[in-house]
Amino acid sequence: MKNSRIPKQSYILPWLLLICIWFFIGTKKAKAQEKTTNVWNLQSCIDFAQKNNITIMQNDLAVQTNQNNLDQSKLVRYPTLNANASQNYNFGRSVDPFTNQFVNQQVNSNNFALQASVNLFNGFQTKNTIKRNQKEIEIAKLNVEQAKNNVSLNVALEYLNVLQAKELLLVAEKNVNSTQTQLERTEKLFKAGAVAEGDLINLKATLANNNLAVTNAKNQILLAKVRLQQQMNMPADEQFEIENVNIDNLQVTQIAETPAQIYQSAEAIMPNIKSADETIKSRMYSIEIARGGLLPTLNLNGTLFSGYSNATKKFGFQPITFNTIVGFVNNDPTLPVNSVVNSGIRTVEDYHFAEQVADNFRQQIGFSLNIPIFNQGQVKNNIANSRINLRNAELQSKLVRNQLRQTIEQAYVDALSAYNTFTARSTQAEAQQQSFAIQEKRYNAGASNLADFTISRINRDNASTDLIRSKYDYLFRKKVLDFYQGKPLN
Repeated sequence: MKNSRIPKQSYILPWLLLICIWFFIGTKKAKAQEKTTNVWNLQSCIDFAQKNNITIMQNDLAVQTNQNNLDQSKLVRYPTLNANASQNYNFGRSVDPFTNQFVNQQVNSNNFALQASVNLFNGFQTKNTIKRNQKEIEIAKLNVEQAKNNVSLNVALEYLNVLQAKELLLVAEKNVNSTQTQLERTEKLFKAGAVAEGDLINLKATLANNNLAVTNAKNQILLAKVRLQQQMNMPADEQFEIENVNIDNLQVTQIAETPAQIYQSAEAIMPNIKSADETIKSRMYSIEIARGGLLPTLNLNGTLFSGYSNATKKFGFQPITFNTIVGFVNNDPTLPVNSVVNSGIRTVEDYHFAEQVADNFRQQIGFSLNIPIFNQGQVKNNIANSRINLRNAELQSKLVRNQLRQTIEQAYVDALSAYNTFTARSTQAEAQQQSFAIQEKRYNAGASNLADFTISRINRDNASTDLIRSKYDYLFRKKVLDFYQGKPLN
């Protein structure tokens, strides 16, 4: 008897299955890592926010609504065409609608009509309505652009806040490393009896405070990311990361433009200014539309009509033919003997539906002129209200311009203040760094105590933190002024 052998395929199949599973898991992990390491730059954040912002979506719907209104106002120039049909039942004594005779029976009747009407003149109201609706579309589109600008500025501000929080974390971690190094050195000196135990305890307390500062900095990063994602209308995700921007080589220069120059540039490009101006033009067309109510209107009308009634009968004539000897009857021998004399009787026949509809078909065409004489003051009030709306639009335009000018003036002062603060903080940070370097050398040489060394380091850390905050504050203030001049946020 031969020994049974397991086929080689039974060994190969499990290995192939394991390889497939391993490949599937590896692909999933790669995709997850790719998703995790997805980094957002400022432009991608702005694009996402504009795409998902609800206010922008609502303004887009307003554009579509105004486009529908414009299409409708253009179609008013074309004729209207309507068809109607009716079925009527009359009981008892009634009038046949087609014979105008009284009948005492149930009458079933149908009416069919096709009516067309076109306006020939209405005081140019249609023309002015089209122009006004075109302006309303432009206004709605400008409102969309203004909403996008607001979203862009808000996203840029929160983006910079994240960058600032991340840089503050680096400073906090650097402080931890510095304190840890100093603590290790102090522990050696303490074991050698060169420093007091109090210095060692104070350094440990400082290290604990620095670690707490790192924790707070990490929390600030998380909060800044959440605020940025909220501005983007994105669900909060801890894996969300932004692209780091190197602004170490940021050139801090004096602002070259004056507030008046910046305002002049902004007035020519800002959507809310253009929207206010287009609103004035729209209100002017509204006045012309209201004035059109004082002029006559002329319409051309046409109607095709037919109908049917079961009470209507069709009258006929049934001839009767007979032969006679006319000569004898009329006593006139000149007439032929076999002449034919025709006669007949009146008959009533059913008047079928198709025959009635064809026979009752009639056409009508005509003009209608409507001359306004007194309409309870409605046209007068419409004109007065339209003029009020125009004046309100003019005032709104001035208000928007004043707000823009004041905003630019405030932004200019803020940017100038940020520039001065950044310059002062830079000088202070450099001085505190030099002071700390001297104090560190003296402490390491035993020429200074721990208290002076700690105070010097705290001053250096605070100066460094203040410098970072002033740097990002200046950057944002400067970008706001650039934005009002039409420069991109990048």
